[in-house]
Amino acid sequence: MPKTENNSLLLFAGAFSLGAIFSYFTSDAGSKKWQKLQEKWEEVKEYLWEQGLLKDKSISLDDFRSQYLKGLADSFASMKTAFESNVVEKELAHLAKLKRRRTRSQKQKFKGV
Repeated sequence: MPKTENNSLLLFAGAFSLGAIFSYFTSDAGSKKWQKLQEKWEEVKEYLWEQGLLKDKSISLDDFRSQYLKGLADSFASMKTAFESNVVEKELAHLAKLKRRRTRSQKQKFKGV
């Protein structure tokens, strides 16, 4: 599978996964699960801070989620930009190759004296 197909597949899978997660946590069952996660968060956030995994030990789960999702969205945006620029660069390289072939074949040939 070419690299461009891997990138587009990764973008699709990431966006689809985020959509599934958002829809789950907006449901009744997801809302109850979020409450349980918030309780567990309060138990483990100081440990995570001591391990260097959190910058602020007083951060709430909602704030952490917001920061994480912002970073994830920025990552997807940069991946999309890189993917698009690679496609454009490949297309330009292909056009340049075609132009070189055309100019080589159109060089004046010796027709005699």
